Order: sequence, then structure tokens, then C-alpha cells
Amino acid sequence: MNEFEPLEDYHCFAYNQEAKLLLAKPLLQKDIWHTINDLGLRVNPHSRKLTLNFENLLPDWLKILVKFYILAKSRQNLTAQYLAHKISHLNRFSRFLTQKSVYTAEQINPQIFQEFDDYLHTLNLAKRTISCHYITLGDFFDVCRLSGWLDVGTYWFQGKRLPMRGPKNDEIEYIPEEVWNQLEQHLHCLPEPIQRMVIIIKTTGIRVGELLNLPLDCLRKRGTQWRLRFTTEKYGTEDEIPIIPELAIIIKEQQKYIRHHFQDSYAQLFCSNRGNRHGFMPTPRVMHFSTFNKWLNKLASSSKICAKNGEIWYFTSHQFRRTIGTVFTNAGIRDLIIQKYLRHRSPDMQRHYKHLLKQVLGNEYEELMKAKKYVDISGQVVLEHQPQNAITELMRRKMYQITTQYGECHRPLIKAPCQTVNACWRCEHWRTSTEDLPYLIEDFKQLESELKSADQLGMVKQKQGLEIDLNHLDLRIKGLTETNERN
Repeated sequence: MNEFEPLEDYHCFAYNQEAKLLLAKPLLQKDIWHTINDLGLRVNPHSRKLTLNFENLLPDWLKILVKFYILAKSRQNLTAQYLAHKISHLNRFSRFLTQKSVYTAEQINPQIFQEFDDYLHTLNLAKRTISCHYITLGDFFDVCRLSGWLDVGTYWFQGKRLPMRGPKNDEIEYIPEEVWNQLEQHLHCLPEPIQRMVIIIKTTGIRVGELLNLPLDCLRKRGTQWRLRFTTEKYGTEDEIPIIPELAIIIKEQQKYIRHHFQDSYAQLFCSNRGNRHGFMPTPRVMHFSTFNKWLNKLASSSKICAKNGEIWYFTSHQFRRTIGTVFTNAGIRDLIIQKYLRHRSPDMQRHYKHLLKQVLGNEYEELMKAKKYVDISGQVVLEHQPQNAITELMRRKMYQITTQYGECHRPLIKAPCQTVNACWRCEHWRTSTEDLPYLIEDFKQLESELKSADQLGMVKQKQGLEIDLNHLDLRIKGLTETNERN
């Protein structure tokens, strides 16, 4: 539609001065609006929604009203992505009206809304998505009525457009243990900057927009405590969360990477790439969130990262946040602490995290906070660790993900593939604590039995391997036993 007809020709509008002024705006003559130049909207660098498209909206009276509505909403400091979702919902309503041969505003009534509801349920949409359509349509017709553009009642939407705080517990999409461990195993296949992105998001649970927009100077040290500084994606406020020293080291490595490639010309911690056919070619702009997901799912496909049902796992960035929330809940962390750490404005989300996962790190807060001493392959105490608070202890444990039956793999994450797969006893990076002592003794007895059988059967090679494993276990058991006795 290149030119609008006079306002009087749209008899469905309640004539008012505001509508007349709006129709006189040159912007209303366009069907594609530029979010920054035309509306001055806030555009997230990681989503970069640069246009709003009204071309497919029919009939014309609906297109004009949607433009009025978006123009009004744009004054509320909303993001371009948010308004694009509103247009998407109204586009679907427009397609429904076309299918039903509804051409005039007078035909819009509760019966049409009910038929639209039936139509939405035939599309196999999630309940949350359907609820978002109710919210948009109800708000749209409310604004039209209150502004005097069109008088359509919204009584039908009462009780149907309450914001859904999140999916039901059984619909939470978290990363199961087997997928998490496969991701750990194949993480080295990703370019180093993407590896670091994954390590940060899976350890802290920050939103993907917060991750991709981290400033280069995001590290802060408060006394002995390292903190990660960032701007919250939802609320645009400055915030900090505690992080462990190991994560601070990884962030420093990424800072060096950025300064090496861009000197002082780029102020973000992470950058995008100029295509991935020949690996990661850094370019000084913020990565789009869909690109981050593509890297993860390309890895899942190439490395055959599968769920228990054998299907390739489909990663989304928000799964990491949901997994962190679930682990915190199952570890006995109080809801108020989780709410503060994940920056939820209300405690409603916590009830969605109460799942029984295999990767639960502990059932009691006290158990989580116990001091530990670790021994290495030689049986020597190489690390004494006393958790300072539950949040950072959970983060530390996620950094050293438990991928063996017991103990912790302290192999540097950004490194070549593990050279001792399924042979942790012989690895210098495998750490065991006094908590693992009963399992080590049990394994020692099993090895003694296997060694005796190999000796009787004359299996020389197997006997040699078993003797090496037995010796390594013996050193660990002695070291941990002595540590227990000293304590």
C-alpha cells in the first residue's frame, strides 16, 4: 500500500485527532521500518533486529492499526526483537482472518477469538507460544480501544493472557548428564574462543546475550574473590557474580586473544567470525546468538553427541542456564540465593528447577561445603580445598566435571583430546579425595582378584597392566589413608 486513503474511508476507526495525526506521518506510508533510524529502538548487538516488516498484514485496516500499535509500543523503551515478536503474533492472526474470509473490523468478536484459539491448537504450538498470542492480541485490542482507534472488547482474553513464568517442571529443557559429559569430551574440537564461551556459560549460567556482550574488562577482584561484571540482558543494569580463579584464568586468555587480533580497537571479550569453512576467522563485531547455537549443534552432529534415545542432541544456549538452576536447586541451595545469582526478579522460576538429575552434586548444603584434600597419581596431597560459599563451590565442580565413576578430572579444558580415556588411574590430572577412599579400596580388591586370575591363566600382558594399575591405586589409597589419620 503506497498511499493511505483518507481516514474517513476507514469507517471502522473511531474518528479522533490522534489517528489523523498518525496517518499524516511519512513513516506510516512504509511497510518496512528501520528499527534504529525510523524508531530509535534499542537493538541488542547479539540479535541485530534492524527492520520491522508489515508487508504481509491483511486486510489494510488491520495493517494500519498494527502500525499504530507498534508506534505506540516503540515509545516504551522496548527492544526491536520484542516488537518483532508482537508483529509475528499479529501476522498469524492476519493469516487466520484471511483464511476465514474476515475482511471488516465489525466481524471481530469473541466467536472469532474462539475460532482463532482452535486454529492455534491445530498448529502444534507450545502452550507458552499460544499464551503469548493471547497476550499480544489482548494488549493490541486494548490499546486500540483506549486510543479510540477501534472498539473491540477483550473480555474473551480474561484469564487467558496471564504471563507464563516458564514451562512446567516436566517440560524444562536441561542438559542431561550423558550429553554434558559428551560435550566435555569433544569440547576441544571447537575453536578456542567458542570453547571459552561454552566454559563460561556452562559454569555461570548467564544468559547468552550477557555472554556475547561481555566487555573486555569484565573481570573484577574484590579482596580474594574474582567477580564477573556484565550488563544484564533483560533489565540493562550493571551486575556482578562471583567466579572461581580457574574461570578468571580462562577469561584472561580470551582477553589476550582479543588484544592480539584487534589491539585496542575492540572493547568486547568475544567476537564473531567471517565464516567457518576455514576455521574461526575473528572479526570485530558481537556474535549473533544463532551463530553460537550453530557452533554447538555443528559439534553435536560431527561428534555424534546423543541423548539416551540415540538421537543427536539439539543445543540451545538457554539450556545451560536451566541446567545450572536445576543443579543449584538439587544441591540444597536456598531459593533466595538462586534467585539472586540467576537474577530472577521473582522466586517463581525456582519451582521449575526441582528435578532429580544424575549430576546432582549433593543433597545437603553441609555436604557441599566440606573441606577436601586431593591426592595425585603419586599419592601426594596436591590440593587442599575449603569451599567459601555454595555458589562458587558448585561452579568449581562444574569446571572439573565428574566424568569418571568417582574423583575429578582436572585436565585443562582447552587442550588436545584426553590421552588416557577410560584409564584415569594412570593419569596425572585425575584427582581423588578422602571421599573416594571406599571406592578405591573396593577397586583395589577387584584388581587383586583379576591379577590372581591372570597369573593362573599365564596372561603375561594383562598381568603387567593390572600390576601397574594396582600400584597406582595403592599409592592413592596410602596417601588418602595417611591424610585421614592426620585429620
